[in-house]
Amino acid sequence: MVKSMSEDKREVIKSLISYSSLGLEMGLCVAIGIAIGYFLDRYFLTSPYLTIIFMIFGVIAAMKTIYQLMKKLQKENERDKNN
Repeated sequence: MVKSMSEDKREVIKSLISYSSLGLEMGLCVAIGIAIGYFLDRYFLTSPYLTIIFMIFGVIAAMKTIYQLMKKLQKENERDKNN
């Protein structure tokens, strides 16, 4: 099946939005983890420990986001190869 030029442009725009939102999601994951850890540290008086733990959780969540995007791209590439 031949795609029209407007369909190609839509796919490119979708990809660009997906990639640009990836950076935002990664930053927010880490920032939210640090914020939660910081406020829990202040509440429980456990200075840097909970901040570090929740920062690590944020980094893991960011890596999970990258992994999910990579799986999605791999499925799209396999689908394109089959067509």
